[in-house]
Amino acid sequence: MKERWTSLGRVRLRSWEFAPEEVSPGGGTPSELPVLGTVLLVPGLGLPRYTLPTAEALAAHGMRCVVLDALASRRDRPRVPPDVDSLGRAAARWVQASTVGGPLVLFGHSTGAQAALAAALELQPVLPSLRLVLAGPTFQPEHRTVAGLARAGATAYRRDSPRELAVLRDLARVRTDVVRIIRSAQRDRPEERIAGLHAPLLLTAGEYDTFACLEWMKRLAAASGSAQAGDGSPRVVRLPGSHNNLFTHPFEIAAEVARWANPDGAPGQR
Repeated sequence: MKERWTSLGRVRLRSWEFAPEEVSPGGGTPSELPVLGTVLLVPGLGLPRYTLPTAEALAAHGMRCVVLDALASRRDRPRVPPDVDSLGRAAARWVQASTVGGPLVLFGHSTGAQAALAAALELQPVLPSLRLVLAGPTFQPEHRTVAGLARAGATAYRRDSPRELAVLRDLARVRTDVVRIIRSAQRDRPEERIAGLHAPLLLTAGEYDTFACLEWMKRLAAASGSAQAGDGSPRVVRLPGSHNNLFTHPFEIAAEVARWANPDGAPGQR
């Protein structure tokens, strides 16, 4: 994993990069494999650590994976504002400022899925090879009230792991920014925005994820411009786990994304 900082005007954006590697037969220095494409992973609530197992698994499938840590900061630079639109713009600007080898897959999880959708809408006119993954997408209309969100949240994490408490390091850093992201995500209307999306689309969630039930994903798929783009219908897939299955089931998710992003044949885990 390599840490990088990218200047986006006054803002400095941190990212963590995982490159495809194989161990040399003699046990020497690992060498990089041919890159099948780049996955830009936008985590939920600006908390990146729980996504790292999936990033590593994607690298094992021959894809360069970059995890954005948009709320990281240095004392001499301001942070990205903690709301869905600002996080989406930051992701789009990172792509425009970086060298992306091969096809690009924007992969957003939870509120990060909403930010990734915003980024995709900005990037698709200039990146015809763009693909979009919405994993555990929030907020369906029933969850835009405190009561509705509480009902879904009571069961959305029931198959998650206590080991996810590793994100507490991130939470202590961002603090009340999490609340601001949630409020902006509740105001967002992805079922309306997605009509402007024409890039290939994959929607996925854990089978026990009550934030992103099957009906909600199907509704987003049907509402997307991708459904009428003539480039293949959006794919909707449920995988093992619940809301944070990027942490609990990274290999299943990485395999699905790699197969979908490289339909001519993605390599298996190395």
